[in-house]
Amino acid sequence: MGYNARMDPATLARLALLAATLAISGVNTKLPPPLLTPTSDATTRTTYVTQAGDTLYAIALKFNTTVAALQQANQITNPNALTVGQTLIIPGAPGASSATAPSPNPSRSPPTAAPTPSFEIYLVRAGDTLAQLAAQFGVSLQELMRVNQITNPNLLEVGQRLLIPQPAPAPPAPDGITLAPQTVKQGDTLIITLHQPEITSAQGVFDKQELNFQRAGATWNALAGISRCANYVGAYPVTLTLRDAQGNTSQTRFEVRVNAGAFGLQDLTLTSQMAALLDPALINAENARVGEIIGAFTSEQKWNGVFRLPLDVKNPRISTGFGERRSYNGGKPGLCGHEGTDYAVPGGTPVYAPAGGIVVLAEPLKVRGNVVFIDHGRGVFSAFYHLSEIVAQKGQRVAPGDLVGKVGSTGFSTGAHLHWSMWVNGVYVNPAQWMQEEIPSQK
Repeated sequence: MGYNARMDPATLARLALLAATLAISGVNTKLPPPLLTPTSDATTRTTYVTQAGDTLYAIALKFNTTVAALQQANQITNPNALTVGQTLIIPGAPGASSATAPSPNPSRSPPTAAPTPSFEIYLVRAGDTLAQLAAQFGVSLQELMRVNQITNPNLLEVGQRLLIPQPAPAPPAPDGITLAPQTVKQGDTLIITLHQPEITSAQGVFDKQELNFQRAGATWNALAGISRCANYVGAYPVTLTLRDAQGNTSQTRFEVRVNAGAFGLQDLTLTSQMAALLDPALINAENARVGEIIGAFTSEQKWNGVFRLPLDVKNPRISTGFGERRSYNGGKPGLCGHEGTDYAVPGGTPVYAPAGGIVVLAEPLKVRGNVVFIDHGRGVFSAFYHLSEIVAQKGQRVAPGDLVGKVGSTGFSTGAHLHWSMWVNGVYVNPAQWMQEEIPSQK
């Protein structure tokens, strides 16, 4: 069957999606290229007019291209700022062009084709919900609905085939810059390293987060916290300003792609006494107090190497994981999920400092109960909630393994456990990464 010049882009996208869903279950599948209207006029550009609900990623899926290619062809700096009725050039289509695209050079090799988005096919089982599947596969609920053209997430059928988008490949960082981890997901601590020893100072901004670079031998590095909140998925800008010994400054701009984290769902039944602690006025006041404390920045790095578990308990059970979405008394789960990691251990179990730092708060709070906050330097903080006893004192310098408190069930708590939160630049991050990876030390 040949091309049909009368088919509109939406119909073509549905045909491509149908072809993918007919693939063998359980096998990673790539969408075939959409049928684009051919043209003999080399100056005619294939375009698409954005509609309500469109995203750059969804449009890239429709036309078998990438977000980066769409941004380059249309000179888009913020991929999240589409407007309804906006006309986009589709790169790679007949006649498509870009004002910033380089002219052909016969001495160069042809450009490598952009990778095709890949998918896994999943058969819906009894008891499945779209929200649970999104958490299981680390995909946002909205993206899962878009890819499968689902308007009502509550209407799943047993045996229904769902396309599960695989994480998009991270765009390469500019020469002389490395990112760790290379595939960034919600809740991560991102390390940006500059391999430019001639630089005498470096400043930067990730999204709206200030980057504080420090020298580490022949390199410079900065830390950034990646939000766990459900709407923080996509490409985010980084702007760096570098200065050399001669006083010359230069700017570098690139993007970091944030993939959805794999967060579970948890439903809690609250007593009336506990529900009273969810009063917005009470929570907002306490959050403001906490924000002031973890918003302070000290340049000294007070830790070395990986963090230790704050308990001398082998493989303690995690009762609530970092970022897990919680529903209270059957209500709608929150968008940002659990602030830290909960370890289900008996009351009175000793709690130890996971790394070096200075205690900046050691007192009772209404919601978080008895707490100890530790400033590890460079915008990194740890905190332990719901303690039965506070041992550390404000202003005390602690080393890894120093006793700071004991496990309890004070404040908003359903039973004895240790809650461990961590922040980087005021953003909640997953403590597990800090126990597995060594963050570069300053010189």
